[in-house]
Amino acid sequence: MSSQRSDLQHSAVVVIDMANDFVYPGGVIADAGGPDYQRRAQALIPGLARLLAAARDAGVTVVYATDAHTPTDAELRKWPPHAMAGTWNAEIVPGLAPRTGDAVVGKQTYSPFMNPEFERTLRDRGIRRLYITGLHTDCCARHASGDAFQRGYDLVWVSDGLQAFTDDAHQAGLEYFKTWYATDAARQLRTIGELVTDWQGAEAPLAV
Repeated sequence: MSSQRSDLQHSAVVVIDMANDFVYPGGVIADAGGPDYQRRAQALIPGLARLLAAARDAGVTVVYATDAHTPTDAELRKWPPHAMAGTWNAEIVPGLAPRTGDAVVGKQTYSPFMNPEFERTLRDRGIRRLYITGLHTDCCARHASGDAFQRGYDLVWVSDGLQAFTDDAHQAGLEYFKTWYATDAARQLRTIGELVTDWQGAEAPLAV
């Protein structure tokens, strides 16, 4: 087994908060961000769909970490109720619908690591590298990255697969990753196009 293929089989794309509430008008978070934010959040979908298709073909696990709030969640002391579990708002946007073999884990605050099911899913699947995508670069992606870094996961941030309420906040989030977590920024901050090219050049995983 090639080293590259082994790395991919122990990797996961983490899709953070690409739920209706965060992306489309009528969502609490989307409406708070306004039309420009909604446009940029929706613009993520085609690229992420391409990335996820390439990931699945290459044997990279896809893990959705999406808000699924309950009325007692502590985060709702800070933010109004949003992405409530079981509602349209908490559903993953249709253009990125999960496929067979993907993992979907609800989260109740910024970092998915606060839900033990998330890390258990990574451990059970032998995941050591996380490709971070979704919303928001400077909040949930940042908190997830901090928890992952402190647990020893190898991190890659998909720079054009992330967004925030403003582009300035997005860029600040990327700079934070470089400053506090990256050990090799050229390797750890990649674009969708770069990763798709890399993964398409890898051997297909062996049939089981």
